[in-house]
Amino acid sequence: MASIGAKKPTFAPFTGAQPAAALPKYGPSIVMGKLVKADVTVTNTKGELYADDALSETVEEFSSAAIAMETDDMKDDVAVAVYGATLDSESEELTFNGNDAIPYGGLTYYKTLRRNGEAVFKGYYYPKVKAAIGNDSAATKGSSITFGTTPISFTVFQCETGAWRVTKEFDAEAACVTWIAAKLTASV
Repeated sequence: MASIGAKKPTFAPFTGAQPAAALPKYGPSIVMGKLVKADVTVTNTKGELYADDALSETVEEFSSAAIAMETDDMKDDVAVAVYGATLDSESEELTFNGNDAIPYGGLTYYKTLRRNGEAVFKGYYYPKVKAAIGNDSAATKGSSITFGTTPISFTVFQCETGAWRVTKEFDAEAACVTWIAAKLTASV
């Protein structure tokens, strides 16, 4: 299997208190731009018990995950949804404030895989994430052009059901797109 593409990073903020023992409820979703990459790093909690001078028990469980994502661009309305920034409708100024309440939300995207010469589409759904503003970089144009991207960092949490990631594979791209959209359907 080879990964040959990734598309449609979508975020939807939580609405109100989250139900116990159920997946979160979301407000309207927003596509964050065109996906350049999404690198997922999982952190597990590990414990070992030694008894009679030997390893007796071991446990390794999910603790959290981090997604280092890059998109081609981030429009102001996306920054409002993802980071809790404020967009002034009159001046059209986007303000990031140290007191912004960065919302929890859900995140989806999908990858295109190649398996035995056939395309397979794999949807990824993270029920509970929280963004952190990534670093920014600017460079002048020189003898060659280097494209810049927009970094976004997400922390992934377990939701009330214990789920932290849900995936599903499809033979058709349209079915995968429908599945990821349904995961973040507004339920206000």
